[in-house]
Amino acid sequence: MFLTFPALALLLLPAVLLAASVWVSSLASWAFAAAVMAAGLIAIDNLTSRRRASVELERRVEDKLSLGTDNLVQIVVRSRCDATLSLIVKDDPPPAFHTPERAHAVVLHPYEQATVAYHTRPVARGSYSFGDLHLRGRSLLGLSYWQYTTPATREVAVYPNLLEIRRYEALARSDRLQQAGFRPLQRLGEGTEFESLREYSPDDEYRAIDWKATARRSKPISRQYDIERSQTVIIMVDAGRMMSAHIGDLSRLDYAINAALMLAYVASEKDDAVGLLAFADEVHSFVPPRKGRQQVTAITEALYDLQPALVEPNYLEAFTVLHTRARKRALVVCFTDLVDVDASRRLLANLARLAPHHLPLLITLRDSNLEGAANQMPDEAFSAYERTMAGQVLADRQAALGVLRQRGVLVLDAPPDKLTVAAVNQYLALKARGQL
Repeated sequence: MFLTFPALALLLLPAVLLAASVWVSSLASWAFAAAVMAAGLIAIDNLTSRRRASVELERRVEDKLSLGTDNLVQIVVRSRCDATLSLIVKDDPPPAFHTPERAHAVVLHPYEQATVAYHTRPVARGSYSFGDLHLRGRSLLGLSYWQYTTPATREVAVYPNLLEIRRYEALARSDRLQQAGFRPLQRLGEGTEFESLREYSPDDEYRAIDWKATARRSKPISRQYDIERSQTVIIMVDAGRMMSAHIGDLSRLDYAINAALMLAYVASEKDDAVGLLAFADEVHSFVPPRKGRQQVTAITEALYDLQPALVEPNYLEAFTVLHTRARKRALVVCFTDLVDVDASRRLLANLARLAPHHLPLLITLRDSNLEGAANQMPDEAFSAYERTMAGQVLADRQAALGVLRQRGVLVLDAPPDKLTVAAVNQYLALKARGQL
């Protein structure tokens, strides 16, 4: 129970009488009686109000939440009384989540139902628990706030960003993928598989014109090509020490997993067989390439509890397992990071084993914080030192990527916030050009 200002004013009267009893001793008994009456009135008002306010609370949240994004949580508040209630509803989301607002005001008319919604952002994958639901309201006389707690413990699991896949699906259905930076899911006019003929458009390439059809119809006709299907994509995810560093709230591995999951989904929608190999100093999991959405679910489960380890990545073992268990030609997409030329040489030695049987694509994450430190204007000795060191790290990293590019390795170096879009677009571009 929490007292309001009117209650404090009511309790002030006995205090005044008690102070006056110094001069008039008979006022002491009146002060005691007034204090008892005031306390009794406050208690009865609070208890009566609490019993009268019959309210039910229910939390609605998905069992699987998405990492690094705002997840919707709803609290349904149902009135079971004939009074208008002004309430405050508070939830107990996991403390590790970023939840800007936990308390929400709601006004319920007699027997009305309302829904309170808020968003919470998980910053690490794993299992978490929501706590109880709390309700607070003002008493009938306005002397106090009553409150009670509804048991509502709920276990949830934080997965890679599943919401991004749903958003991609919605954009694809409404033909708005390009607005979000993605290539269209089904883009005719590219690729190597003939699809149909249509009238020439000024945007068509000159080589797309079908001259025989043009002669027959006496007007320019273009060929349409669909991107080839039924190919294989194997996603490799490095969970070694270089992927443990954080960029903002998420680790490099978290960004890589989110991008890998989206890539797996898009590839499955293109009817490609998709597989996964996760490794650090040893191979943690291998999901053989298969088609269908169920494969995306299998890959999601394999990535769900993958955590970075402070160990050197064992590229030799990872690529040996890949070479042994993946015989069919595939696009091998490796999410990792490099900090120096020595690391790039170790990786290059193993990537070279894939070609020409496979097509390797290396995807790394740029560190915007490091780039900002390298480009800052130093105003003191420490910031000058920081700028120098950041510049050296970036130079070593670019040199490492340069070694790979010089040897013919496909390299995609993207900032974390654009990694998912860049990875998907690179895959579709390679598929459209028939390089798979």
